[in-house]
Amino acid sequence: MKPTRDLFRHAWGKFPTGVTIITTRQPDGSPYCTTANAVMSVSLDPLLVLVSVGREGATTANLRRNLRFGINVLGEDDAELATAFASQGQRPPPPKGHHLSPAGTALLDEALACMDCRVVQQVEAGDHVLFIAEVDDVDIREGAPLVFHEGRFKGLV
Repeated sequence: MKPTRDLFRHAWGKFPTGVTIITTRQPDGSPYCTTANAVMSVSLDPLLVLVSVGREGATTANLRRNLRFGINVLGEDDAELATAFASQGQRPPPPKGHHLSPAGTALLDEALACMDCRVVQQVEAGDHVLFIAEVDDVDIREGAPLVFHEGRFKGLV
């Protein structure tokens, strides 16, 4: 079957992924949040991660300007939060339950895992930009993850 954009998206919808909130800073210094599931570990030496975001838009502009971001791994009860920051339009302010890392990155207090990251490489890839970053700090909490599968947020069970 010849791939189309819709068929490609449908095929990848069969692949469950974790759900994160990526945090950056806006030009005025205030936190900016966006939902992302195109996130992965890259290397253990050095500790590197990758986030893939659309080439156009505020997230990419913020990442390019700040060269820092937070990865906040969401728990199974965070579907509403993930939905709020997934829209392409006006984003709500960051959740009240967040703190700033020593580098100024907003990290969500209730996330299952938080990583404070410094961009070391940018790769243009089609209509996206891959931001590869070194992890400067990690914080972990217990809980079950939120996953994205077939176009919906779900718990594992």
